[in-house]
Amino acid sequence: MTTIDLPPLILPDSLNYIAVFLTLDCNLNCAYCINDPEQGGERRDLFHNPDNALPPHDWIRGLSRIPFSTDLPITLQGGEPTLYWGSKGLGEILAGLPHYFDLLTNFALKAEKFARILNGQQKKLQRDAPYPSIRVSYHPEEMARTWKDRGFEELVDRCAALADYGFRVSPVKAKSDVGIYMVAHPDNTVTPSMRAIYQDRVPFETKEFLGMHNGQLFGSYLYPFSTHLTAANIYPRTLNCECRTSELLLDPLGFIWGCHFYLYEAWKNGDAECEFPLLQQMDYRFNLNAGKLFTGQALRPIGHILDADFTMESLREFRPCSYYGRCIGCDTKVKNNRFQSLDDQNVAHTSVEIRNIEMPPELRDHPEILPHQRRYLRP
Repeated sequence: MTTIDLPPLILPDSLNYIAVFLTLDCNLNCAYCINDPEQGGERRDLFHNPDNALPPHDWIRGLSRIPFSTDLPITLQGGEPTLYWGSKGLGEILAGLPHYFDLLTNFALKAEKFARILNGQQKKLQRDAPYPSIRVSYHPEEMARTWKDRGFEELVDRCAALADYGFRVSPVKAKSDVGIYMVAHPDNTVTPSMRAIYQDRVPFETKEFLGMHNGQLFGSYLYPFSTHLTAANIYPRTLNCECRTSELLLDPLGFIWGCHFYLYEAWKNGDAECEFPLLQQMDYRFNLNAGKLFTGQALRPIGHILDADFTMESLREFRPCSYYGRCIGCDTKVKNNRFQSLDDQNVAHTSVEIRNIEMPPELRDHPEILPHQRRYLRP
């Protein structure tokens, strides 16, 4: 197998986010997990890290195609990204690239070990931004189990300890390299004892809970029924539409996906892992051999980061989808883009753009479909 030189990628101004799922392995097994859209529990049984996961040198080769940017970091996430490659891969990737990175983690490692695996690359996780580069998720039940009923205290202690290893730690999020975030799930509460623990030490915020809970929908979405069409028994099947992404989403094998639903489902089904050895034999030429890969499967990636023929123009193509109504909340929720479009311009952003939704006649007059949403429906 020859190694083909990879041309640099030209990033469009519309690109909002670069997400690298280094692994979908996790040290926790939360009942609620954003990787599991159906929230069936036992998350650990859904995902595993394959033996042929993309090694650090291939990630360096692929991510080096992305131009350096001071305001568009590469976000490393999972699963738990600090577990990648026996907890040694994170530092290797940081050392091999000039980019700035954000890290989404549950802080599985103590601060001393975390700093050690970074190989002296702390500066890659430090940049001037209105929010911390290291965003730590708090999971009450699992962390209480793991750390013997002192889960939140242990998490805050680990974050605060980063000050001993070259990181800025401040209760003001714009001045801190690390911050803690908890999903505002109805079962999660911020207690007075929690406030006493984090106050004057590290930033702490709640993030909007998205999805169904006890028959109630949480979150604000641009497209009607996008996340709960079947989950709320509004309609017995998903619908057809056309969709494209404003994000670069890469799974643990380097496949590029058009949305989080496709990525997660392909991993739950084992499709990506099954197809990867054949792609390796093809020297990662996904575009050239697209007809021989994922044959007969509706959940297909857009391309591969190690494919010399992959270009960012591929992301701007509207593609047919038959899974409308099972979208992941973070893809269709109303939010800001990285230029603060909602706050500054009153323009709602979503991670995916959807058009030509084939809404069945019996739903077209449904009261949940607002007048401004009708332009997304197929005439």
